[in-house]
Amino acid sequence: MKEKIKLAVVDDQLLFRKGLIALLNEFDAIDIIMESSGGRELMVKLETQKPDVILLDLEMPDVDGFKTTQLLRQKYPEIKILILTMHNENGIIQHLIQNGAHGFLLKDNDIEVIVEGIHSVLENGYYFNDHVSKEMVKNLINEKSIKPNFKKTVLSQREIEIIRLICMEYTNKEISNKLFISVRTVGAHRENIFRKINAKNVIGIVMYAVKNKLLETE
Repeated sequence: MKEKIKLAVVDDQLLFRKGLIALLNEFDAIDIIMESSGGRELMVKLETQKPDVILLDLEMPDVDGFKTTQLLRQKYPEIKILILTMHNENGIIQHLIQNGAHGFLLKDNDIEVIVEGIHSVLENGYYFNDHVSKEMVKNLINEKSIKPNFKKTVLSQREIEIIRLICMEYTNKEISNKLFISVRTVGAHRENIFRKINAKNVIGIVMYAVKNKLLETE
């Protein structure tokens, strides 16, 4: 039987924290071993047990998410950090990643998205949604602020062509016109690419392309 993901939930808002924990408890693959109202309490609890992933609120009154992320990266670099926030600005996200976070989730995300993010940081070393700037992601990888893990796979020349066009923000229809293939065929290639590299969204494809130097500008 596959071992459960050990999770910690850190948020100073009691109702939000308890509500999130109740929803996460519905997923058999997740074991919530710790909850905390702030960064200071979290660091004390980590002395006795270690989660695989921490869902970490950004805005907390004692030690906020920025400082807690730095402390975690220094003392427990093996623990994956997913930031919980209401903010979606690229500047904040880039600062968090450069200081040790592995990804971020918006507080109004569906619970399925949050669970996907938890699995993704363990499997791939990162989690970003499609709202994140592709240029920011490219910079973070080139600066080695994030080091995503992807499955080793062999891509066809057509799949590489489609990856490059996706990274250039072409739609399925535009890719179809450019490569003289049907929109349905483009969609099938996209699904195969997602499956082969184990990416969850377009940002994952961009990260794979940058890491493996598939872009013409690299």
